[in-house]
Amino acid sequence: MDVVVPLVFFLALVSLVLTAPRLDALRGRRRAGVLANQLMKRHGFLSRLEFTVSRLPVAGPPFHYGAAQRLADQVGGVVDGLPLTVAGYSCRYNGATHVYGIAVVSLPSPVDGIEVRHERVFHSVLVVEPVPEGRSSSGETEFDRRYRSYAADPDQARRVLSAQGVRELSAAPEPFSWRVDGTDLLLWRSGGWDSADSLLGCVRAVTAVLRPEDG
Repeated sequence: MDVVVPLVFFLALVSLVLTAPRLDALRGRRRAGVLANQLMKRHGFLSRLEFTVSRLPVAGPPFHYGAAQRLADQVGGVVDGLPLTVAGYSCRYNGATHVYGIAVVSLPSPVDGIEVRHERVFHSVLVVEPVPEGRSSSGETEFDRRYRSYAADPDQARRVLSAQGVRELSAAPEPFSWRVDGTDLLLWRSGGWDSADSLLGCVRAVTAVLRPEDG
């Protein structure tokens, strides 16, 4: 009996370790489906099945690794006059499925590149973490503790990560990562967003700091 009990606990632990990634992937996919339905029913978005991985306008994380890369539950609409496409993104790596929520905003004019990361970008022995140029700091201790910011142009970093910009970004409904390159703004979050309102709040937080003249 002394041997059986530890063995049972060991097997239960192994089972938990093996099934947890699958459950996370299932939750992420379910969340993407719910989000798409909310956007269509409450905000007038339409299905955009033609929007596939090959049409993603922004390179880099979270698209820098994995096989079987695919999008699901693609929908598109307009938020505050800006075209927005939302989808669930997944890839396979080392036998596990990784799921993200992504949102792509088309800006009316080019914006100098800047990237703000909430979560550590996936990397492994075989996957190198892409690190942009220009590690930046907002000067706000709490924000800099939670986020890593990059901008090749220091002036752009100062504009976006001003005290007002940090307040706007910190007030977003959920923490998330984002970057802008030209007219393409990408938001992403591991596992996706909790609701349509949460996602749209995050989109508005970023566009507010990138287009302060519209506020």
